Amino acid sequence: MNNLLTLIQSMALTTSNKEWLADHLYEEVKAEKRQNALQLHANGWPKVRREDMVITPKVASMFQVTEPLREDFDEKKAYGQYLYEKYAFLR
Repeated sequence: MNNLLTLIQSMALTTSNKEWLADHLYEEVKAEKRQNALQLHANGWPKVRREDMVITPKVASMFQVTEPLREDFDEKKAYGQYLYEKYAFLR
């Protein structure tokens, strides 16, 4: 690819020639991406693979619970407290 770019740069192309080439290459890329997306969709994409379902230790540690929730735990109050702390800087 670098050799191709070097070849193109060595040619005496005007700005409009370069723009024409870039536009045509870009249109071709967009058409190929559309075609690939249609093929993936026809093949039942997205498919979840077993390796996609692995949770990294860092993410798992974010959700580790050390003790169960209390019986009187107020979910709405906890959510309100979370929002208050998250957006406290807007006060």
